[in-house]
Amino acid sequence: MSAPARRTGKPARPFDLAARLDEAAAHYAAGRLTEAERGYALAEAAAPDDPRAIYSLATIDIRQGRLDAAAKRLRRVVRIDPALGAAHHNLGYVSQQLGRWSDAAAAYGRAVEIDPDAPAPRLNLAIALAAVGRIEAAIDQYRRLARDPARRVDALTRLALLAPGRVTDDELDYLQSASAHLGEDQGIGLMFAIGGVFDAREAFDVAFEYFAAGNLLKRQALARAGADARLVAAQNERAARFVRTEFDAAFFARHRPANSSKAAPIFIVGFPRSGSTLIEQILASHGSVQGLGESSVLAGVLQGQFPYADTPPAPSHFRDLADAYLAGQRARGWDGRSRLVDKTLENYLHVGVITLMFPRAVILHSVRDAADTGFACFRQLFVAGNETLYDLAQIGEEYVRYRGIMQHWDEVLPGRVLAVEHEALVASPEARIRELVTEDCGLAWDPACLRFDQTERGVTTASGAQVRQPIFTTSLGRWRPYAAHLGPMTDALGPFAPKEG
Repeated sequence: MSAPARRTGKPARPFDLAARLDEAAAHYAAGRLTEAERGYALAEAAAPDDPRAIYSLATIDIRQGRLDAAAKRLRRVVRIDPALGAAHHNLGYVSQQLGRWSDAAAAYGRAVEIDPDAPAPRLNLAIALAAVGRIEAAIDQYRRLARDPARRVDALTRLALLAPGRVTDDELDYLQSASAHLGEDQGIGLMFAIGGVFDAREAFDVAFEYFAAGNLLKRQALARAGADARLVAAQNERAARFVRTEFDAAFFARHRPANSSKAAPIFIVGFPRSGSTLIEQILASHGSVQGLGESSVLAGVLQGQFPYADTPPAPSHFRDLADAYLAGQRARGWDGRSRLVDKTLENYLHVGVITLMFPRAVILHSVRDAADTGFACFRQLFVAGNETLYDLAQIGEEYVRYRGIMQHWDEVLPGRVLAVEHEALVASPEARIRELVTEDCGLAWDPACLRFDQTERGVTTASGAQVRQPIFTTSLGRWRPYAAHLGPMTDALGPFAPKEG
């Protein structure tokens, strides 16, 4: 039996953690993320209780879109070093992107405790508090930010957009004065905010002047950015024509997918500001339902799939699309067990494909009085998109186009889409909520759906504050005090215009 081999050569050099971190940081700064990640991983393995490598790996995760991995690493960092404010702030950001708004608020709150003078964590804390329905706490944070002269305009604008009825006379005077000096892009949100304050004070003519000014500034900004509303309207019209010609009755007679998905998502479709957030909040209050808000998951899955007339789909095609969609929703935080609610309103264009992907899906059409819907759009500064909703006439035209598509689905897929009328929901909330939950969606009754205003979940749409309150009738007829100004919209609404008297 031979003797074991002996190690020869020079002894290994001790691991130089600082040098390894510096080398990885140089790679990161140069954009060589793979090399940086490799270096930080070696440093982490050598010093697992040192937060620097773990934190740096989390920042790479964020840049690479690996948000779940980033959250896990950041939670580990703050356990090791609870005083690292940047880690708490980044954990808040990652939680926010994942739709975990309560976690985001907690993380941002800890970052503010660590560094009360840092403005970014406080601003993000206010946003997160508003998303989870803690409106008073959010207002308090905005007012704290407003103590800084450099941030006063932005903070008070955000406060006014969130809770216009809470703006004081002095704050309104300041905002009006500031509106005369800001540049066009900066002044857009401010105009909408001031309009909302005057609306809350029932000074409707003055409010309209500010809403109109904000819409004009927004249209000009969109045109400068290459998103001219007229071009977008033309694209929308082409999309509507495509839907009507591609997805006719013969199409559905030809395409009867085999081995279809057994999943039964709930899709809420319709026009912006139609009451869809209220519907989702009611359903998401159910113990077996998870509301996932709005997303581009379905649009991404369907990218490049049309037209089917050129390339007939394989028998498993729609099942494959369904699986890809569900995977996309899992990546956004769906737990895989609950009945998911997708509130991406523009999915009204995809009702036909949804029907083939998910034969068991429930498709709810959120419908509200056309004039109320249109005016609510005109007074709303949207986060993104909706380029055609900053002009009264274009709002009316867009609404008619959307209703035409919904009528098409009713004709080729009769009974497939269930209308949920906002006015009926407001008039008889308990009866209509029970019907919505049990009959429309086929769920067992859960009394929590009647207490939807108490449900803690992230809501970031324009109706976020309203769904934290019981159902109120003040949302009905909101356009009437502005009727004298809304002629271009009501003319364009055609058959959906309000009737005389």
